[in-house]
Amino acid sequence: MKAMEVVTLTKVEGANLNSNGTEGVISVLKKVRDPVDGKEYVRVSGQSVKYHLRQLLKELGWELSQVVPKSEGGQKVIVSLGEPQKYIDDDVFGYMIAKKVDGKNATLRRTAVVRTNGMISLFPYQEDRDFGVRYDPSGDNHNIYETEITTNIMRGNFFIELDRLGVFKEGLEVPKLDGLEAKKVKDATGKEVALYVLPKEERERRLRALLKAIMMYHGGAKLSNFFTKVYPEIMVVALLKHKIPVIGDALRVKEGYVDGKLVLDVERLRETVETFQDNIERLYIGLFESRFANVDELRKAFEGIDSVEILSMKDLMGRIENIALGE
Repeated sequence: MKAMEVVTLTKVEGANLNSNGTEGVISVLKKVRDPVDGKEYVRVSGQSVKYHLRQLLKELGWELSQVVPKSEGGQKVIVSLGEPQKYIDDDVFGYMIAKKVDGKNATLRRTAVVRTNGMISLFPYQEDRDFGVRYDPSGDNHNIYETEITTNIMRGNFFIELDRLGVFKEGLEVPKLDGLEAKKVKDATGKEVALYVLPKEERERRLRALLKAIMMYHGGAKLSNFFTKVYPEIMVVALLKHKIPVIGDALRVKEGYVDGKLVLDVERLRETVETFQDNIERLYIGLFESRFANVDELRKAFEGIDSVEILSMKDLMGRIENIALGE
C-alpha cells in the first residue's frame, strides 16, 4: 500500500471550534458558502486541526519539534526545527526552513505527509448565537457580545502518503544526516538523490500514533464556555494501492434521527467503494454502533466484499494498534 485515507464524522453541540474573527461584537464561525444551494457551512481549518493533532501527540508522550521565531530576509518568521528524523510533527506535517547545507545557505522544504482540509459541516449553519455580557461591577458600562455557535455533524478528511512517512530526501528536505544509512534512488527527472529511511518499526509507531490522535481528536476555540466532545462517531480507514483518495465526501448521514440515532447514507458509501474497489487494498469502517440506526443495513451492503471490514470503534482501535506498513 502506498497511501491511507481517513474520513471521520463527529457530532458537536453548541460549539465554536474555529472562529473567523469578529464582526462588531459578534465572534463569527469560520464558514464557506456552497454556490449550488447558496447556504453557509461551518468549517474548521486544516491549520487548526493540525495544531490540535500536534497537541494530542504531545499528550500521548511524543516529543515535538520546538517552534521558534527566526529572522529571514529582515522579517520575523515562526518555524520548527526542521528535523523529521527526530520529531514526528516535522515528519508528518512538514516545514520550510532556511539552513546551512554544506556551508551554503539553503531552504529545506518538506511537504506534509498528512494532508487535510480540516473539517466541514454536513448541514448548513442555522444562525445560532449565544448572547453574553461582561458585567461592570463598578457601574453600568457592561460589555455585550455574541458568539456564533453550531450543533452539527462535522466531516474530517485526511490523506497520508505512507511511502513518504519516515523517508527524507538529502539536500531537499534534510541536510546530510549522521547515523542514518542513505540509499540512492532516481527521482522523476532521472536525477540520483539520496534517501534516508527510518527503521520500519519507527515508521509504523508514528503511523499508529497519528491514527490514534485522529481517533481521539479533541480541541477547538472557546471550549471554556462552549465545551463539546470532538472525537468521531464513525471513522473510515482505507488502505490504498495508489496515491489516489477515494472516499472523499461519500461518508454522510441523512437528515433526521431514528429513535435518537443518526442514519448513515449507506448507498452513497457503498457505490463509492464499489467504484474504486481496485484501488482499495483494505477498508475498515469503525463506528459506535449504539449511535447509528442502520448498522445492519451497513453490514448487509458490504456482504461479499472481502476487502471491507465493519467493526466497533473499540475493535478499530485494536486494528490501529497492530497496523503495519507494506514493504
